[in-house]
Amino acid sequence: MEGLFSKPNQITYIRILLIPIFVIFLLTEMPYRDYIAAFIFILLSLSDAFDGYIARKKNQITRTGKIIDPIADKLLISAALIFLVGRIQLWMAVVIIARELVITAARIIFLPKKVVIGASKLGKIKTISQIIAIVAVILNAPLNWWLMLIAVIITIISGLDYIIKIGKLIGENFLNIPNVITTFRLLLIPLFIINLIKLNLNFALAVLAIFVLSDKLDGIWARAANQITKFGRVYDGFVDFLLIVSSLIVFYMIGFLEFFWILIFAAPSIILTITKLSHYRKLKEATSSALGKIVVGISYAVVIAIIIDFAYKFEILVLVAILACIYMIAEVHKSFRLNKLKPRFS
Repeated sequence: MEGLFSKPNQITYIRILLIPIFVIFLLTEMPYRDYIAAFIFILLSLSDAFDGYIARKKNQITRTGKIIDPIADKLLISAALIFLVGRIQLWMAVVIIARELVITAARIIFLPKKVVIGASKLGKIKTISQIIAIVAVILNAPLNWWLMLIAVIITIISGLDYIIKIGKLIGENFLNIPNVITTFRLLLIPLFIINLIKLNLNFALAVLAIFVLSDKLDGIWARAANQITKFGRVYDGFVDFLLIVSSLIVFYMIGFLEFFWILIFAAPSIILTITKLSHYRKLKEATSSALGKIVVGISYAVVIAIIIDFAYKFEILVLVAILACIYMIAEVHKSFRLNKLKPRFS
């Protein structure tokens, strides 16, 4: 990929790697921890402007940089919001993180089509407002609640601006009911994850139940209203994938699952993602199958089984792992066969 290891991109990579250091200082019980955490957060935020300055001065603005730089910002902001829940109202954190997930999903989806959704001026204003608000919360500064409220409002406006741009790029009716329901499901993921981390398991189960039911609802509506779109299929699949993968990671973090299981599911997940992106890039189609839906359905069952500590949860995990591998092989074979039968679009 173009300019993968250019100097500005190297700074962005370092910024991503230093995010855990910020989180450690934010959580560590030590004198002046808030001041140190705020200093690191400001330093990481300023490095965003620094790598942008170098990219412009040395003419090293690349497609890679346009993709990873906003993602680095979102990782930093999301990490801060997640670990500041308690000082920040939960709904504020959920709204901001969900908006970032939607835009990140769009960037990933459009990456195979060589369409880069770069950061807009409104998006940069949004980021600045979030940085100011988060620093104010860390330092418990006066009016920090109002600063966070302003950041949330600008975040929502910026998200709507991106949605309009996405609709123009894909030439499809993005603002239809099924995609709105899918976006609602995406909004539920941060709420679900935060409650898992805080071990509010009953509330997490309630959120998961709404998530699963709304998944069925958007599919029924899409078929009944003839609003099935290529983007909608990819978007819906991405949201399912995001919930399942993030759940497994959090289960490991809170001690509900061994790292062994993460490794088992990592390989088929990565290969499936690469296969589907390759297929979408070459044939401009989003693949789906009955087996894939079965895997997703049983994966939901696994998440529920782990939360309620079901006696046969590991047997279900093994079943999902086997089906995921079968699904992976089937998708790779189908992609290879279709790539030979259909011409590649320019």
